[in-house]
Amino acid sequence: MITLEEVNKQLKEKRVLQDISLTLQKGKVYLLRGHNGSGKTMLLRLLCDLLQPTSGTVKKPSYTYGVMIENPSFIEHETARSNLKFLASIQKKIGVKEIDSSLQKVNLLEYADTKVKNFSLGMKQRLAFCQAIMEDPDVLLLDEPFNALDDDNFAEMVHSIQEMKKDKIIVIAAHGFNLSEIPLFDEVITMNDGKIKSVESI
Repeated sequence: MITLEEVNKQLKEKRVLQDISLTLQKGKVYLLRGHNGSGKTMLLRLLCDLLQPTSGTVKKPSYTYGVMIENPSFIEHETARSNLKFLASIQKKIGVKEIDSSLQKVNLLEYADTKVKNFSLGMKQRLAFCQAIMEDPDVLLLDEPFNALDDDNFAEMVHSIQEMKKDKIIVIAAHGFNLSEIPLFDEVITMNDGKIKSVESI
C-alpha cells in the first residue's frame, strides 16, 4: 500500500501538486485522468521518488518500480535486446531469458535484434512497456502507455496488465480516451490544476 497525506510539490513559483491525499492498494489498476498540465506526470514522478514532496507525507514499503514516463527514450543505434540488456545490467536481477520473455509478451521478440532507430513509434511504445515490466516490479507507473498503438497491440497491452495486476499496484495516466469504459480499471482518479478532484470506483 502507498499512502499520500496532504502532499504538496512546488517547482520555483508554481505548486504543481496541491494537497494530494491518496491511498493506492495492491491488486488494483488506477486510471489517472486529466488534461495536459493537470499534474498526472508530476504525481507519477513523486510516487517513484523522481520528485520529493515539498510538504506532506508519503508512506510506502521498499517497493520496486517499473516506470514508463513521457516519451520512450532508447539508444537508437542499438538493438531492442541490447537496450534492455543495458537497462537490466543496472539492477542485475534478470538475464536474457527474462528479457526475451518480456519481448514476447509485447510481440517484439522477432524484432529483438533490430536497431531501435528502425522502430515505429508504436513499437517504441511497446518496448518502453517491456522495459517497465521485465523485472516484475511491485509498482507499475505508466504515462500514456496506449499512445500510437493499433487496436491489436492495445488489446494485448490491456490483457498483459490484467494478467499482472494481482500482486501489483498499477497506475496508468492517460487523457483523451474514454478508458474508464474498458474493463481494466478499478478506480478513476481525476486531476486538475495539480489537485485531485475525485476518486471513483468502477
